[in-house]
Amino acid sequence: MNVLITDGIDPQCGQILTQNGFTVTEKPKISKDELKEIIGNFDKLIVRSATKVTAEIIECGTKLKLIGRAGAGVDNIDLEAATRNGIIVMNTPGGNTVSAAEHTCAMMLSAARRIPQATADLKQGNWSKTKFSGVELEGKTLSVIGLGKIGREVASRMQAFGMKTIAYDPMIPDEYAAKLNIELLPLHENFMRADFITIHSSLNESTRNLISKETLDLMKDGVIIVNCARGGIINEADLAEAILSGKVSAAALDVFETEPVSPDNPLLKLDQVIATPHIAASTSEAQEKVAIQIADQIVEWKQTGKLKGAVNASAVELAQAPGVRSYLTLAEKLGATLAQMAPDQANKMTVRTSGEFLHTFNEVITAAALKGFLDVRQSKDTNYINAFTMAKECGISLEQKFEKENPDYTNLIRIELENGTTKRMIGGTIFGEKEIRIVMIDQFLVEFKPEGNIIIYNNTDKPGVIANVTQLLLQHNLNVAYVALSRDEEKNMAMTAIVVDGEVTPVLLDEVRNVNGVDVANLVSL
Repeated sequence: MNVLITDGIDPQCGQILTQNGFTVTEKPKISKDELKEIIGNFDKLIVRSATKVTAEIIECGTKLKLIGRAGAGVDNIDLEAATRNGIIVMNTPGGNTVSAAEHTCAMMLSAARRIPQATADLKQGNWSKTKFSGVELEGKTLSVIGLGKIGREVASRMQAFGMKTIAYDPMIPDEYAAKLNIELLPLHENFMRADFITIHSSLNESTRNLISKETLDLMKDGVIIVNCARGGIINEADLAEAILSGKVSAAALDVFETEPVSPDNPLLKLDQVIATPHIAASTSEAQEKVAIQIADQIVEWKQTGKLKGAVNASAVELAQAPGVRSYLTLAEKLGATLAQMAPDQANKMTVRTSGEFLHTFNEVITAAALKGFLDVRQSKDTNYINAFTMAKECGISLEQKFEKENPDYTNLIRIELENGTTKRMIGGTIFGEKEIRIVMIDQFLVEFKPEGNIIIYNNTDKPGVIANVTQLLLQHNLNVAYVALSRDEEKNMAMTAIVVDGEVTPVLLDEVRNVNGVDVANLVSL
């Protein structure tokens, strides 16, 4: 349990981890090259915003199981690369909420009243009372883009100044926003109605350049824009032009697309812009909170297996729910069984769940089925975090389906695999609390426990086939532990699953395939 901490995180983080049995190394000013060189020695990495955890670094972290971000944003971590490698990425939502919200409000007030400019002018020996006339906040409309924890705190504080608050957040229900006295509106209406705009979204492909010439043209003349969220959400060149034209009267920025920001950035040359060097969360209280929070989350994960703050491991979190573990084991067994029976070229998987209990766990059941399947089919380690990514890289398209109930089973998992011409299906359930059973294969209803070495074969439904197969097992000195039999409705074809004690050699399997009447035979090892 070796942990590497970078970026000068509060010492309490390392202290808590050390007290709980972790070996902690702190490198607050580590270079990219040094990080690449030593990261392979650690299974956990904790960073703030300075360390860029790139795909290259992640690939060097061959032992990494977790990357912790002491803060809310994770845009300095290559989330896709971490997920592909099965690494949990964990942040500390809420730890710096108050600090970031207070800084946003301070920036808004400073921009409205031009406080930094007036301070600088005064310190130069001037007394320019008329030069720095500002605007009041009371009665103005504030648009909050992103109603997460920080956005909500900002809205609450600015309502105390008498501002009307509107917002855009597609993930928030209207009823919830109404309880906060916030009116949810489409994005373009926010831009058209706002006197002040504050950004509180993460940076992703849908929010990059969210504020650009096109959206700036929708805004009121004289609008004031605040961004204490992430650089790149605002197109900086377009904002500079809008300020020069008078469209935007002022901007307050704590973040920039490239950090540290270049002294040649045109926004820094404009008197209407006030700026700080990404310090919204940089209070002693916030840094202490996030350091303690990330350490506590890691300790809880170690002690109980529970995940808090994981941003790429929803399946892992679902797997911790009471009662679901047996179904995940079942799903893995079904996936592994199907991998040993289906054609190698199979490229489409459908996971069907039946029963109200399983509805909530569709995602993690599918992840478990993929894990079982891919553990057999390919060499890389697969887990619930990277299962979907691995399947995509293997060319497997995925479909998830749910039905409220099945006429025969309270809860049923079925997995189908096909390659365009051939389709195989397997289904299973849990009897009692943890008795795992396969109950159907293709058109056959056949019940057996998926454990050990199992010979599964289809044959013409006629006398003597099973006797001939068991005779072969006797000749190879193999004991039969369990036999499950089934036949189709027309009673033309039958299926048999024989669980044996001992190793089934390729020679024996070929002999089974050559028994008169046997059509297809597979060995499944679980």
